Amino acid sequence: MYRAKQAYIGNIVLFILEAFAVAWIMSGIGSARGPLDGPNLESLKYYTVDSNILMGLAALAAAAAQRRVIRGKAAEAPLSVQLLKLAGTVSVTLTMLVTIFFLGPTLGRTYGFFSLFSGCSFFLHLANPLAAIFIFLRWERSRGIPFRLTPAGILPTVLYAVYYIILTLRHTENGKAAEGYDWYGFFMFGAGAWGIVVSVILLIAFGITLALWKLNQR
Repeated sequence: MYRAKQAYIGNIVLFILEAFAVAWIMSGIGSARGPLDGPNLESLKYYTVDSNILMGLAALAAAAAQRRVIRGKAAEAPLSVQLLKLAGTVSVTLTMLVTIFFLGPTLGRTYGFFSLFSGCSFFLHLANPLAAIFIFLRWERSRGIPFRLTPAGILPTVLYAVYYIILTLRHTENGKAAEGYDWYGFFMFGAGAWGIVVSVILLIAFGITLALWKLNQR
């Protein structure tokens, strides 16, 4: 019961943080032209924003389920909610790691490394992912997710990869993406490298999934 109460409070706070950060970037208030320019609905093209929206919705669903546990109406959150929470946590964790280890060294050369962690990006790229990981591993430990369902953790990443690849390849000339596309620079080695790039990203995402799933086991 104690962990359910802590998880409930944590998820409510996380949902508020996600709503705040997403609203901030969509408003464009106080944001200079940079790695995450494009206020309003245009920002939905970014995996960063999409993953944080997913995490916010997952946190809200989890809070609702944990409230039922606190009130004695359920033993734990339904499997569907646990899978949604896993997928959301995997997605924002991938966002954080890609930002630190890939976008930092690449986009950082143009905009500055710390520009990726300033303003609303501080929440989207660092604070919210760390909070999501902490809540999932500290207060939501459970054996409710069977191993065979762990691929659900990378489903949002797979869907985004399909969208990104199709969009970029449709705007490619002479093996290079047209300006305004491939905003993450994943095709810097040419359009023909998309298979390798996507495979590496999905392997990393699944590695994150397995690590979170294993550490989450109660």
